[in-house]
Amino acid sequence: MPAWISCFLSDFILHLQRKRERGPSSPLFYYAPMNPLQNRILQHLEAILTDDHHFLVELRLSPNNGLLTVLLDGDEGVSIDYCAQVSRSLGEKLDEMEELGKYVLEVSSPGADAPLRLLRQYPKHIGRKLKLKLSDETVFEGTLTAVKGDKLSFLYAYKEKGKKAETREKGISFAEIKEAKVIISFK
Repeated sequence: MPAWISCFLSDFILHLQRKRERGPSSPLFYYAPMNPLQNRILQHLEAILTDDHHFLVELRLSPNNGLLTVLLDGDEGVSIDYCAQVSRSLGEKLDEMEELGKYVLEVSSPGADAPLRLLRQYPKHIGRKLKLKLSDETVFEGTLTAVKGDKLSFLYAYKEKGKKAETREKGISFAEIKEAKVIISFK
């Protein structure tokens, strides 16, 4: 089994555990249950995404307008050329699927402002500032310094009233994170 599928499945299982803990109304439930058509599309993607550097972040199929969105990422990012290559290869397979009917295919990266959904997305953001919403609803901002297993380390500024701010380190497990976004800086 390719490494990206293994990561996808482990993230999916972790997500289901989170969903069970939070209940069905969790906004984190971005993996909608897949129908047989989506499963076939996922199988085609499995055959196309053969390297260990790229992986699927999200697969969405809108039954209303036939929009199929495939979000890809890579350990060192994903290029436009790679997305185009996947789009062409997947498009050829989808054209053979009569049950799909008319469709519009979009293959892209999640984008700089998209939340980080998979643990595998974090290592390439080491050194960047992230804004996290934790499962206890607290908001935390810090600079990601390390990813070890499912533990993330951050440096953050801590200030007590009347004292000078100091830099502290905090470890957060991936399971505690409800939402995470990279803070884009234009400095």
